[in-house]
Amino acid sequence: MARKWSEDEAAHWLNADSQREMLDLPRKIAASIVSADKGRVSKFIDIASGPGTFLKVFLDYFPDSFGIWHDASESMRNVAQKELADYSNRVSWIVGDMSGVASLDIPSDLDAVLTSRATHHFSAEELTVFYSDVARLLRPGGWIINLDHAYLGSNWDPVLRSARKQLFPGRQAKSEADHQHTRSAPGLSEHLASLASSGVKEVTTAWQTYYTFLIMAKKPNK
Repeated sequence: MARKWSEDEAAHWLNADSQREMLDLPRKIAASIVSADKGRVSKFIDIASGPGTFLKVFLDYFPDSFGIWHDASESMRNVAQKELADYSNRVSWIVGDMSGVASLDIPSDLDAVLTSRATHHFSAEELTVFYSDVARLLRPGGWIINLDHAYLGSNWDPVLRSARKQLFPGRQAKSEADHQHTRSAPGLSEHLASLASSGVKEVTTAWQTYYTFLIMAKKPNK
């Protein structure tokens, strides 16, 4: 199973997050694509939401929507409740492990499932289970949206990691020291295979910077 974070690790990651501003654009791209396809969103969830940054983008983009915040960390919930204080009547809260989505009390009539910078901790097998679980939460025509890092192979991966450090220096070194990985992230091919096995085959990578991708997958309408 993916390694669980301690509350101290969650706090350290939040304080050392060097990518928050860089990822503002793909978050908005995701919302714009869903808007162009569906026009409106009624209900959605952000899994492993952390401080609620991705959740907030969708709440702003779809003013009539209701969002569900999910994370395993009470520390992150405390931060998110402050960040999302202006949306308190449009957000509900679930604390739980993203490895056990199927066991959580999540509605199964969602228009979108968001997640970001979390599934890279999964093995290929765990990723398949996760995508299958979240696909069951979606209405027909709903979206799975994953903004995360993917392993690009032994040739490209170290080069792109080194290049990103040159463009985003400083706090990133501390972030990586606090945020350890015990194995390589799943590759894009593993994401595509896992989504296909869940029945979601309309997939595109709508954005990429270095080894971070915005994966957009639409559940069939029927």
